[in-house]
Amino acid sequence: MSCPILHTSGTVLLVGAGPASSAVIQSVAAYADTIVAADGGFQSAWAASLNVALVVGDMDSQVDLPAAQAIAKIDDQETTDFEKCLRVCAADIFLGVGFLGGRLDHQLAAFSALLKEPRPVVLIDEDQLVFVVPAQFQMELDSHSPLGFYPMLPVQVTLRGVKWPLDDVEMRPTGQIATSNMSNGELLHVQVDGPGLLAIMPACHLPRVLDALRN
Repeated sequence: MSCPILHTSGTVLLVGAGPASSAVIQSVAAYADTIVAADGGFQSAWAASLNVALVVGDMDSQVDLPAAQAIAKIDDQETTDFEKCLRVCAADIFLGVGFLGGRLDHQLAAFSALLKEPRPVVLIDEDQLVFVVPAQFQMELDSHSPLGFYPMLPVQVTLRGVKWPLDDVEMRPTGQIATSNMSNGELLHVQVDGPGLLAIMPACHLPRVLDALRN
């Protein structure tokens, strides 16, 4: 197939070529309706025994795909395979494994893609998850759960339900940040005036994060 567009009203798991064990891929896949591989991520998805609906990318990492495998070959060198996946998939929410860890430049490129994507995207590895905080975000958390909030762009932030709250404070990479925070057992509430704030928390909170992002 040449550049198909995948449509789903559910959740798409994107599998990248970065570090990701089969156990992590399978555990995250349980929350997805459809699996899409970003080029070399196909090998990781295949090793995890997943049925890959579509392989997307410039195919520079592919050696031997199954003959019947649907692909979207995009030769554009100005975007990453992660961005290409987001471009060709029409979905409500995305999960991503194989995009954290490994090469730091690849991880930073993934964070950049998160900022440009209006739909919710959650990146997960064995220990943590990362997503861009929407304008209003609320979720229940037990006390003493580690939390981090890092501004990729200047953004006005109100942060409650944490040990060190903020009230309408401008956060920026060269100024106020909120890493190494923790929940205090109250409702976590985050309000921002635009995209730019990354939330970082333990991967075990994925079900609650998905519920919060869908509401």
